[in-house]
Amino acid sequence: MITLEEIRAYHCPRWDELPDLELYMDQVMSVLDKNLKIFIGDDPAKSVTPTMINNYVKHKLVRPPKNKRYDRGQIANLYIITLLKQIMSLGEINDAVTCVKQKYSTKDAYNRFCDIFEGSLALVFFEENIPVTGSEFSETDAIIRSITLAYANMLYASYLVSSQLPQKEEQPVKEKKKKDKDK
Repeated sequence: MITLEEIRAYHCPRWDELPDLELYMDQVMSVLDKNLKIFIGDDPAKSVTPTMINNYVKHKLVRPPKNKRYDRGQIANLYIITLLKQIMSLGEINDAVTCVKQKYSTKDAYNRFCDIFEGSLALVFFEENIPVTGSEFSETDAIIRSITLAYANMLYASYLVSSQLPQKEEQPVKEKKKKDKDK
């Protein structure tokens, strides 16, 4: 379960914090897992797999790798897709990314997404309104804000529900094995 401390401490890696050298598939997955662990947890349905990445390339959501290596722009796209696939179809994600890239470069679009995403988490979880820095807030930013607010609200609802459920006690490993054996 996600904690308030994790949400408060979360930092969406900006463009310049993403690896600036090209990575192989397993390295890309490692970067995504490390930076998205807070949202994905151990849920295989939310994690990214090589098959998924290949599917995103096939559907032109991500440019094909060069010599089996992915650059910073592709990693940024995969980061956004991995988050948003929980609330949007791939077609909707593609349409949103297309709209945003009409106004911003890939670097600026990704950094804008990160800024607005962190602001949406702060607003939904802590009722803190963090202004977006940089250029004037635009219709394109409204697209990003609405999507990130939807995601933040989904997370918050999940957090509230799980915090109300009775906590399961962890059984010692020996006890678990014995109970499984008795079945």
